[in-house]
Amino acid sequence: MLDARLLFVAVVWAVNFAFVKYALADFSPLSFTVARFALASLFLTGAMLAYRQPLTMDRSDIGPVIRLGFTGITMYNLLFMFGLKYTTASNSSLFISTSPLFAALVLALTRKRGISLPAALGLALSAAGVFLIVQSAGGVTFSLRDMAGDLLTLCAALFWALYTIMARPLVEKYSPLKITAYSMAAGTILLLPLGAADLSRQSWNTIPVESWAAFCFSTFISAGVAFTLWYDGVRRLGVSRTVVYHYLVPLVAVVFAALFLNERITALQVIGGGMILVGVYVVQKSSAL
Repeated sequence: MLDARLLFVAVVWAVNFAFVKYALADFSPLSFTVARFALASLFLTGAMLAYRQPLTMDRSDIGPVIRLGFTGITMYNLLFMFGLKYTTASNSSLFISTSPLFAALVLALTRKRGISLPAALGLALSAAGVFLIVQSAGGVTFSLRDMAGDLLTLCAALFWALYTIMARPLVEKYSPLKITAYSMAAGTILLLPLGAADLSRQSWNTIPVESWAAFCFSTFISAGVAFTLWYDGVRRLGVSRTVVYHYLVPLVAVVFAALFLNERITALQVIGGGMILVGVYVVQKSSAL
């Protein structure tokens, strides 16, 4: 069985691309990102207080939480944003989806044992399915012009894999809510020096209501709720069984576009979607790293 909470995360993150794209017509990328994660961390801290969770943590865990925020909030967002600037949207969506493969590789190397054959086949099958969907939607191109953006996006995928892996020992000790809130706060503080100029130049009072609504969805649902559920998946299912759900994001995006934007679903996308679902199911049934 597929995990309902992680399926919800995949749906939210797929839809979030459209909301972010809409909001960026009125926000600068850095002001949007810094404000988004700052408010999301405050929102999650408020949730901790509402649930009467203690705000304290061991001093020895402060460093790992800061490194987690640097990896998954600061570096991932910078690499993804600048990678998208220097490559095509199709290339970006393909390369960012390689994070499950990076996670499997890092886990295999650090634990000094290989990934199981069923899990490897499931990951490869889902990756091939993503390629079919992306190729059918916009077409992947490999050129010297796009190389810098492609490499930056691949680095972003690696940092997302590391972000997921590094959280495992922390969410076994603390609640996913606390780790998400504190890592977002740390990552936002580290982003602040780069985003300060954009924040000061942003014309906040001219942003229309629709863009504020998109910002709120991206902040409170996509960042606040979905990131917490992602860490909850890491705690319950392990890294490899959680990170494979990242493959579902482009599939959900295609379905969303067909339902609400009247875009046509092609035969290749149907085949690719089936491959993704089967691959995710196989990884769920296999022994995780």
